[in-house]
Amino acid sequence: MEIRRFLTSSDKIKNDVAEISGDEFTYAVKVLRQKTGFTVIVNTGDGYDRIGEISEITKDKLTVKIRETVKNEATPDKKITLYQGSCKQGKNDFIVQKAVELGISRIVFFKSDFVTEKEVNVERLRKIATEALKQCGRADSVEVEFTDYFSAVDNCENAVIFYEGECENTLSDIGNDVSALFVGSEGGFSKREVGYAREKGLKTITLGKRILRAETASVVATSMIQYLTGGLV
Repeated sequence: MEIRRFLTSSDKIKNDVAEISGDEFTYAVKVLRQKTGFTVIVNTGDGYDRIGEISEITKDKLTVKIRETVKNEATPDKKITLYQGSCKQGKNDFIVQKAVELGISRIVFFKSDFVTEKEVNVERLRKIATEALKQCGRADSVEVEFTDYFSAVDNCENAVIFYEGECENTLSDIGNDVSALFVGSEGGFSKREVGYAREKGLKTITLGKRILRAETASVVATSMIQYLTGGLV
């Protein structure tokens, strides 16, 4: 039987007993049919797995007796931020799922010259990120935010921008000291946006000769940076 993961806050753990309530409790009992004696993993977002058994189930909470706390190996050591141009027709959902699976620690969607979706349901995307964390076995947390492109550039560090108009610079032309990457929406980046990024010290790099869909570019670019910085091993 698959051992399920459930989230709680650190203040709900006392004397090696964890309390699960709210939506997590409902999902555990009503959907997954968890029962007393079942082995589960409790996460608080700190990078550790707390393994134990369900000791009690009441009408609005369950308790877990923790028997072991271990470092979660799927939690990334290096924190990478994905700055992503907001996409349309549910593509942001897919991008969040795959970014989390690939080890991204922070996702910042932005509106820019060629973005058609000017609003983002951040709360929905945060829930998707939380579910993706469980699915891929991570024990940390992922921030999801929304801003405008120029604010994102102003507040990033050690970032690169994957630009469809770049013909020379490739992944091999940058070092491994990268903490953030920019990927455009369906329309890519405007020349003024690329110019601004370069003025701020960002290096533009190419994803190759083929034209990729925005959501494909996001997955490929993230994979490349994670490989470069050691986040895929």
